[in-house]
Amino acid sequence: METIKARGLVLKEFEAGESDKRLLLLCKEYGRMMIYARGARKPKSKFMAAAQLFTYSDFVLTVGRGFYALAQAQVIESFYGLRSDYDCLTAAHLVVEVCEKTLLEDNPADDLLLLALKSLGHLNKNILPPLQVLGVFFMRFLAYYGLTPEVEACIQCGDSMALGAFLSAEGLNCGVHKPGYSIKLSGGAIFALRHIIGSDLSESFRFNCSENVKKELWQSACMLWRCHFEWKLMAEEFIQV
Repeated sequence: METIKARGLVLKEFEAGESDKRLLLLCKEYGRMMIYARGARKPKSKFMAAAQLFTYSDFVLTVGRGFYALAQAQVIESFYGLRSDYDCLTAAHLVVEVCEKTLLEDNPADDLLLLALKSLGHLNKNILPPLQVLGVFFMRFLAYYGLTPEVEACIQCGDSMALGAFLSAEGLNCGVHKPGYSIKLSGGAIFALRHIIGSDLSESFRFNCSENVKKELWQSACMLWRCHFEWKLMAEEFIQV
């Protein structure tokens, strides 16, 4: 039987049969994959560790007629620290939910996988506040899909703003050109958005900001998600602001 190797992140797990699991993976080179893990719910299963939500592993899969079955698995990173902090855990659930809802079949998504891993890594270490990590994740996620808002100047008149503006789905608007559906941002939030969008991925997480700016980043993320995607995010309800 044909086998393939895949390296991927578990986005979702489903019970199957008496002791099996189905796993939804975001895989390097393959993108979205659904695999069957026989016996993964048994206490002594060799697949138990790799078949957990958030786990990043190397997989060997057997290829059947329209399905993949797990043959071997080696955990690379379990992100176990997420379980020790409620806010980090709920933020992690939101990261994988966004990936799960938007990822297409047979569509390589290596950049999205890297973004998810970087975000989960920061949440796992619990060094940066979860709202800050989510703000970066959502802005970089929008960039991945080509939906980055214009944040360097007013999209109506080109005025370069430093003290505050209104953010809409398309980008910043100065007070003279306030759009209908938008949120007001402080100067600090505008500078944070410019840093996130203009930096490389690793650097985009590294900045200091006030609690109010973190909240503004989160509100911006929620607003932009609603503008561009039709799905309601279940984990959003549990994010504490």
